[in-house]
Amino acid sequence: MFDAIVIGGGPIGLNTAIELGQKNKSVLLLESSDTLGGQLTALYPEKEIVDIDGFESIKAKDYIQTLITKVKQIANIEVHLEEIVKEVVSQQVITNLNSYQAKDIFICIGLGRPTPRKMGLKNENSCQNILYNLKDLTFLKDKTVLVLGGGDSALDWTKIISQISNNVTIIHRRREFRGNFDTIKDLKNVIIKTPYIPFEIIKKDDKLVNLVIENVENKEHESLPADYVFVNYGNIPVVNTFSLETMNNGIVVNKDFLTNLPHIYALGDIARYENKKNRIQPGLNELKHIINLID
Repeated sequence: MFDAIVIGGGPIGLNTAIELGQKNKSVLLLESSDTLGGQLTALYPEKEIVDIDGFESIKAKDYIQTLITKVKQIANIEVHLEEIVKEVVSQQVITNLNSYQAKDIFICIGLGRPTPRKMGLKNENSCQNILYNLKDLTFLKDKTVLVLGGGDSALDWTKIISQISNNVTIIHRRREFRGNFDTIKDLKNVIIKTPYIPFEIIKKDDKLVNLVIENVENKEHESLPADYVFVNYGNIPVVNTFSLETMNNGIVVNKDFLTNLPHIYALGDIARYENKKNRIQPGLNELKHIINLID
């Protein structure tokens, strides 16, 4: 039996394993994908994180690497990749490969396994230069890039890409952005197209060469050449809440972040309670509270 099983290898899961491991507890960390880091690794490795205590500003991939290095230095943390948790009961976790027992279980699966939301256009799946996440930016240098989306992620990426390319256009279906427009408002080399939606893909061989966009107000069309299109419409979460009490696609917890079953905690973006904020720092605050309880 382990002292603790941590489900999820994203930033909250990694921090949880580290905190428990540093208190000499035996920890099993289970991650369903083949890499640690969650969405920060899969979707936002180049994003600057500015709201974590102890870091003024750090790239997501560098933050994750810092955590992975700490995990590897703690001998009593065991990490299993590509192992999918199927069921969680009090003090038992059943995966696609095995069954484990622990004194306490910590569910840190974030928003679940992300599936990118697509444009929904004909030929979209056959174009190799339509992107839904970025792990490397070098190939975008001096390229013509269209960014689709109106949230903070789309605005952040537009700013980042504009630092290596002078041919960046952001396209959003509304006149107002959902995210913080201040992110890009002073950028002279970014073209803003609102209110437009993608209408048609013009392709040659296996690549998009032009994206036809439609003005949602007057239905006029415009054809934009592009080397790459980066779609930032968010993700459709695939979440397993393990038959625990749920609310708004997450797991309900009490003031101590316990679920409706004993010895099972939920923290990070998967946890649901009044005034919950889905960011890294609130998850770290939840972890600190739990560690103080079980210390």
